[in-house]
Amino acid sequence: MKTLFDHYVMLNYIIYKFYRRYEKEELDARLTSHLLSSLLLWLSFDIIDALFCIFSYEYQLATHQENRLVYAIPLLTFAVINYLLLYRGGRYKEEFMKLDKISDTEEFAKRKRNTKIYIIVLIIIQVILQLIISYVNKSRF
Repeated sequence: MKTLFDHYVMLNYIIYKFYRRYEKEELDARLTSHLLSSLLLWLSFDIIDALFCIFSYEYQLATHQENRLVYAIPLLTFAVINYLLLYRGGRYKEEFMKLDKISDTEEFAKRKRNTKIYIIVLIIIQVILQLIISYVNKSRF
């Protein structure tokens, strides 16, 4: 990876190509890619927040928020940033075409593999953290 933006584009590209195979219209694949990549970016920061909560003994902050805006506002912020950086004005088409041109290289295969590993590890860590936080909260009440 050359930059963080390259990783970000690759994340969107993998999700887009996965859903492009199954969706009949390009708009559906683009919308799904936009929303899922925003969710994955938010999950990255949610893991950091959960770790802070665990290590600072503030377990209730991680799962027992009464106000759902605590979750919605950051997620919407990531969705807007995602749209502005990549999807506004069709910029994603240019970036994805650049990736399509190098799709037969070894570097691309390595980047694709690393991004898939990132997605899987992110989901596994999130599930583990939620199980830990849930267990601790049940034992405290």
